[in-house]
Order: sequence, then C-alpha cells, then structure tokens
Amino acid sequence: MTTPRQTIEGKAGPIDYGRLRELLAEQESLFLRLEALSKQQSRFVQDEQTDDLLRVLGERQGVIESLERAARELEPYRTRWEAVLAGARPEQRERFSRQVEQLAELAVSIAARDDADRRVIEDRRDKLAGDLAGMGRVRGAVAAYGPAKSQSGPKFQDMEV
Repeated sequence: MTTPRQTIEGKAGPIDYGRLRELLAEQESLFLRLEALSKQQSRFVQDEQTDDLLRVLGERQGVIESLERAARELEPYRTRWEAVLAGARPEQRERFSRQVEQLAELAVSIAARDDADRRVIEDRRDKLAGDLAGMGRVRGAVAAYGPAKSQSGPKFQDMEV
C-alpha cells in the first residue's frame, strides 16, 4: 500500500515528503548493505583472505556509488532541513529524525570498523617491509662471508692475430 504524497511549498520550491521517505529508506538499505560488507571485510582482513577481501571491496564500491547518487538526490532536502522538518507532520518529523540518526550511527560504525581494518593492514605492511629489509641484510652478510666468486674463464689469452 502506498501512502499519498504530501507536498509542502517551501522557500526553494515544493517539498515532496513521499520522495524524502523513499530516499531515506533507500539510504538506510544501502548503509545496512555496506555495514554487512564492512563486517565481511573485517573477517577477511583478520584471516588474510586477500581474494575474498578484493571481491568485497569491489562490491562495496558499487554500494558506495549508489549511496553517492542517493546523497545527491537528498541534497535539496538537506540544504533546507529545518524547513523540511517544520513543514512535516509530527509523526513524519519523528520518523525522519530517527532515520537520519540511524544513518549517522551506521556511518560512524562503518568508519570505525574501516579504520581498524586500515590499521591492521598498515601494521602487516610495515612488518612485511621490515622482514624484506632484514632479508636484504642477511643476503649481504652471506655474500660478505661466503666464498669468493670464481672467474668464469681466462681473463687474458695469448693469441696471434
């Protein structure tokens, strides 16, 4: 069942509350999908499953692009949010405020998890760089104390031209 669209004339034109409700619901769905992918990403980072991690990152990119599109559509509402809320019915105002708050909480949760994953990846990168640098020193020490390289053949030859 669809509800009739409530449109209120604002300073910058009509406010389509039905469309706002749809856009917020779409963003909520996208953020929930992004959160699920973020949790998968964390598991793959912890388990060092690179192929699965790359697959999830690709999926996340698609969700992020959809979120960006939805954010562009929400921009007219965001720029005059006070007027949007002022013209809304009390139950709409409460629902919109609750949805925006939930979206913000999801965004903070995802960002915190991503930051933790970034730190784990950076720590592994730094450890690997240290290990590789150590291997270079070991090779240098082995070469310094190893047998001298023999020449592969006579250096000078006595030949008539």
